[in-house]
Amino acid sequence: MGETLANASRNRVGKVVAKALVEAAQISVGIIQRQPALATKVSILGERIRALNTAIEKVEKQVEDLFGKLPYNPKDFPAGDIPSLATLISEIEDIHRFPTLKQFLSHFGWCPGSFQTGSYRLEHPRMSHAGNKYVRRLTWMLSIVAIRTISPYRAYFQRRVKAGKAKMHIIVAVGRKLLSVFYAILKRGIPYNPDWEVKQPCCPGKVLTSI
Repeated sequence: MGETLANASRNRVGKVVAKALVEAAQISVGIIQRQPALATKVSILGERIRALNTAIEKVEKQVEDLFGKLPYNPKDFPAGDIPSLATLISEIEDIHRFPTLKQFLSHFGWCPGSFQTGSYRLEHPRMSHAGNKYVRRLTWMLSIVAIRTISPYRAYFQRRVKAGKAKMHIIVAVGRKLLSVFYAILKRGIPYNPDWEVKQPCCPGKVLTSI
């Protein structure tokens, strides 16, 4: 059972977790009598997980091979693994469809939508809900990953928190920066520079400046 869990989880869990599961089962009512059957079920599930992991690795290898045929290197993107990068690229299709950064961000629903009626204008508009909902969620997750793992984005987040900004608004800003960097990589074919930063929200002109 421990070997099955280790293989299925790519060695993230193993004998220690298996032992804990067995001990928990032993003190559960009616479980001890069914332990052989449950062990068989766990082994079957482990084999299924292992088969799925093998299939995932095969697909990721195929996607990585396709990356090598592109005129740019998506792996230069500062955050994200092969599946997430492939998802973003499939949503973009052709980067030349977006002459400006603003159009690119709007396609992802990552530009704030304004609200105005008469002389009233909302001072803090909500994010646009345009674009693919799944890709918006993916961008949100990549923003959190960038804050946790990439020094310039983490420093930016901490600096804005100290300034009293709402954390959710800061995460949105980080997502905008990430998409802007991705836009520059795809549009210009230039490698990622960790010192890049978006100068202004949805700026269609000069995309990147030094932090």
